[in-house]
Amino acid sequence: MNLTEWERAFLNYYLDCYNAKWMRVFNNKHPLLDTRIDLFTVYKRKLKVQPQEGQETYTNMFKNLIEGKWYFIPDLLNKEE
Repeated sequence: MNLTEWERAFLNYYLDCYNAKWMRVFNNKHPLLDTRIDLFTVYKRKLKVQPQEGQETYTNMFKNLIEGKWYFIPDLLNKEE
C-alpha cells in the first residue's frame, strides 16, 4: 500500500488522539465526491468523532484501498516502513 504523506499523517493523528484502530473507506475512487472515512475502535464500534467530508478528506484520498473493506490502521502504517 502506497500511502501519501497526508494520508499517513491523517491516520497517525486519529490513532494517537482518538485511539482509532479500524477504518473503512467509501467513495475513494469517485471523480467528484469526497472520500468518506469511517473510523472504529479496537472492538469495531464507531467513533463519535469522525472526519468531515470535504474538510479533512478530499477526492481520491486512499485511492489504493478497496472500498468497504476493513483495514487495521497500525498494519497500514507499518507496511510503509
